[in-house]
Amino acid sequence: MAHSGPKLSLTDKICLHLDEWGGYSYGHAVEFPPDVRGVPSSLLRSGTKKIDCSTFTWALLAQVFPDAKWSLDYYKRYQMWDRKDMWAPIRVAEELGIGKDEHGDGWYLYQVWKGEWEGGHSFLGFSSGGRLLVLEATRSRRNGLLHNGVVWRGIGPAGSQLPEMPEYCEHEATRGLVFSKVKLA
Repeated sequence: MAHSGPKLSLTDKICLHLDEWGGYSYGHAVEFPPDVRGVPSSLLRSGTKKIDCSTFTWALLAQVFPDAKWSLDYYKRYQMWDRKDMWAPIRVAEELGIGKDEHGDGWYLYQVWKGEWEGGHSFLGFSSGGRLLVLEATRSRRNGLLHNGVVWRGIGPAGSQLPEMPEYCEHEATRGLVFSKVKLA
């Protein structure tokens, strides 16, 4: 998506693409929008309107960073099809040049695990002032809300406006599990 005029911030770029994820629900028979690169063509416009956590983070990052070298080989690694690297999404983001080992406020890609290859979850987080706003594809109940699709955790369906920051920190957002993250460039 080409834009003329002022350069958009990373937050603006992310929010710009969120409305097109409305109507998706959580599931593993995934469908990607047509502008997502590096994915099997059978998953483009498949008609399922389903997305899971790692396919959502891949897709949104591919939309936000269209100039990166997205490829099917990177996609397979990111999805950990070979079960060799539990932190592959983080490493792939670094190799694509969209993530770097930095800290501070900003957007991050997270990979969380309950145990070795057990209970994995991938999401994006916006860190500001010690609080973390989570953007994810999920089917879960948070803060009394049933989430099913692309959501701001504990807030509701994701849309083009950045919501107010929640009152939880990274430890609460990762539920104290083992995780890795990379700051998005």
